[in-house]
Amino acid sequence: MKAIRYFFITLTGVMLFAACEKFLDKTPEASVSNADVFGTYQSFQGYFDPNYTEIRSYNSHYNSSTMNMGGETSNSSVNWSQAWDCWTGNYWRISGMDDPTETTSNFHAVGYGYGENATSGIWTGGWRGIRVCNTSLKNFHLLSEATDEERRLLLGQIYFFRAFFHQQIIDAFGGMPYVDSVFNPNDEMKLPRLTYQETAEEIVKDFDKAIELLPENWDQTTRGSQSPGSNTGRATKGTALAYKAKVLLYAGSPLMNKFSGGDETYNKSYCERAAAAGWEMIQLANKVVGGKKLYELVPWANYTDNFTKMDATYPWTTETIFELVRYASGNTNYGHIGRQNSFPRMGGKYSEQVNQVFVDKFEMLDGTRYNPAVHDIDNAKRWDYRDPRFRNAVIVDKDQHGLDSRSIIRLYVGTGSDRVTAQQIYLPYLLKKHWPIGCNVFDNKQNNLRRVTPLMRLAEVYLDYAEAVTAAYGPSGRAPGGITAVEAVNIVRRRAGMPDVTAEATGYANFMDLVRNERAVELCFEGHYWYDIRRWYIAHLPENRSCINLLFDKDWTPSSFSRVQTKYKVFENPKHYWLPLSKDLCLLYPGFGQNPGWQ
Repeated sequence: MKAIRYFFITLTGVMLFAACEKFLDKTPEASVSNADVFGTYQSFQGYFDPNYTEIRSYNSHYNSSTMNMGGETSNSSVNWSQAWDCWTGNYWRISGMDDPTETTSNFHAVGYGYGENATSGIWTGGWRGIRVCNTSLKNFHLLSEATDEERRLLLGQIYFFRAFFHQQIIDAFGGMPYVDSVFNPNDEMKLPRLTYQETAEEIVKDFDKAIELLPENWDQTTRGSQSPGSNTGRATKGTALAYKAKVLLYAGSPLMNKFSGGDETYNKSYCERAAAAGWEMIQLANKVVGGKKLYELVPWANYTDNFTKMDATYPWTTETIFELVRYASGNTNYGHIGRQNSFPRMGGKYSEQVNQVFVDKFEMLDGTRYNPAVHDIDNAKRWDYRDPRFRNAVIVDKDQHGLDSRSIIRLYVGTGSDRVTAQQIYLPYLLKKHWPIGCNVFDNKQNNLRRVTPLMRLAEVYLDYAEAVTAAYGPSGRAPGGITAVEAVNIVRRRAGMPDVTAEATGYANFMDLVRNERAVELCFEGHYWYDIRRWYIAHLPENRSCINLLFDKDWTPSSFSRVQTKYKVFENPKHYWLPLSKDLCLLYPGFGQNPGWQ
């Protein structure tokens, strides 16, 4: 067989190497033409579908490094050097750009993976996916065997993913050229870098096209009705709307505004547009189709279904808008949990431990703020009289995380055969949100485990909307025709059984601080926090750089509780607000410069 490789240059190729991609194999006996690939809906969709495998999940393999980068968690394992890099500011290795030994970066990933595209990453997979989109558009005229609906379905996905991948890239690396055509090896690459806001404008244009073309529900289309449920995970009108609102909110955030030529405050115009798009999405979510709403927050009793299922069914709920769909089950999923959540005695490996600074963000059950001076020594309120989302997301000392009595987790300081040793865990909190009870070597309940991390769910839509409205109109303001920011926040809080808040934001400096805290709590450990504290331009502040340990004895003696700082994150301003770009890329031509602080 004679392989014909199509050499291509996009930003990936310029950035990394003169890339080559195996596109079609040809033999003397069987020649496959572009018309064969793009001529029918089925073959065209088959060509395009690998873009869905380029989606990154923030809680698979080493991708949980974003939790360390943001300071939600810390990892004590000396074997997992990425966790150390997150706290020491070694973003060269985190980005995977100029370290050939780094093969598992969430942002680069040219090595191996678990179940998804093994060579994908936000940068490599993103630019590769953008090329697929542009190649699809270039050859769209060859589509001859397709209905009008099928043409719309294909075009909608193409425009969505071109926007989505650009957005993923600029959120981490800053403004980029917007690549909307296919480059050939001899093309001269002199595309200047755009600002974040300039790139966002191009992204919004593609999302708007996707919104017009994509269906609200694939099962309601003629094509989708042929196999109901089989298109779960595909981009929809709601997906494009939610991401349009998000990119506009990001573009209006202090960091993006500052690095697009503005100041370190919210850009009101962008926030007004974000609020309008968010309200349009909320209206779409409330639309009744077939006797039920298109999207709806799941009841609190079913909250964990957003992330894990123990009956081999897939964790896609009425709240899910977009995520990386995996079809493997059992120990493949447990492998991720073992690395991130568990520890050797329970059958795991590299345990993520929650920073006490982040634990303090969870309010008391009555809606008041956690007060370390009072509550650290209060055995009745320290961990039990808290926002229900706390114990849903975090494991504390004496929790039994299984049916077997050996699954009781001891995190106190001192001696004892049942205590987790300092070599395994040095902070007294473990992640529960993605680690179901019984998934351990004692109970072995993980065989039917299915696990995901939603990239976009309805709760985030409400919180994106609340933040945009607060920045543009104030807490009691609203997008034209919409609900207030206060009402949007309370919709999310009520689901967890938390009391309503008011515009006065009792206990907070202002309502925006309350919105930010609510976002941190609701979306904890889902890959958002690092992006959030950066775009709010607060990541360099001392309170967002400390890792605090809470020490206590086996009996929870009040006098034994004390706080100790164990790490202090290296985060230089402006250096660590953006990941570094490849040095080779930055030397290609003057119009493409390195991010601030990197050389």
